Parts: sequence; C-alpha cells; structure tokens
Amino acid sequence: MRQHLFGRTPRLTLYFCGLAVGLSLLVAGVAAARLSVGGGAPGVGWPAVAVGTAGGLVLAFVAGYLNGGLLASWACGLVPTAGRLGVPLAEGTWLDVAVTLVGSAGYGVLLGAAGFVVAVEKHRRDARTADLPAPPSRTAVVGLTALSGVLGAILVGFGAVL
Repeated sequence: MRQHLFGRTPRLTLYFCGLAVGLSLLVAGVAAARLSVGGGAPGVGWPAVAVGTAGGLVLAFVAGYLNGGLLASWACGLVPTAGRLGVPLAEGTWLDVAVTLVGSAGYGVLLGAAGFVVAVEKHRRDARTADLPAPPSRTAVVGLTALSGVLGAILVGFGAVL
C-alpha cells in the first residue's frame, strides 16, 4: 500500500508534487490577477472550468501512470481547482483564502483519484504486452479510491461548513 501511495520512486513523487504546487500557485495568481485587473470576463467561467478539469485529470493521469503514486495524482488534481482561490486572493481575507484552500484541496483529491484510477487501468492493459512493473491489484485500487473519497469529502465538507 505504501508503494501505491508514494509511488515507485519517492523522489519522482516529490518532483510531481513540487511541480503541481508551483502550477497551483500560478493558477491561483492568474485567477486573482484576472479578477483584480479586468474584473473577470463574462461567459468565460464554465468553459474555463471544463478545460481546467480536463487538464487536471490529464496531469493526475500522467503522474499516476509514470510514477504509480496516488499522492502525486492528488497534487496534480489540485492544479485546476486552485483557480477557486482567485476571488479570496483578490478581494477576501486570509481566513477566506484558508477556507477556500481546504475546499479546493478536497476537489483536487477527488480529481486526482479519478486520474489515478484511469492511469492504473491503462497501466494494467499495457503490462500485458510490455515489460512493466506489476500494477496495483484491483482491491488495492478500490481501497485507495475509498481513501481518496473519504479524504476529499472531509476536505470539501470542512470548506463548505467553514
């Protein structure tokens, strides 16, 4: 279970997590700057959410496929959800930023878990024809997905309640 949480190489997991944190900060800063400078363009919201979600799913898939680590997939799932921090960063208090960050982390965990599951199934299919390390068992994937669901729901719940 530890290998599936931290990946085949923990150093690569740290690289993915660092890259994801940097990209998340960039996304949050761009969202705040867009709101501060331009006030936000009307009609851009939902398409931006769709593109961001797809991008986060792809990032989480890549992290899960290359490293096999759920933690890196969670971090990469946080990248598009960091855009939610734009409004509190531009107009809110530090408490608003913290509360939004907790909720965003919950959504990131859920999005990252979805990318991880897709990556494991792709890895399982590719392992039949190539010399790859053994993918996690389906029982382990169900357990990790349940862990992700519980953690994500708790974070989203705290973000909603606070």
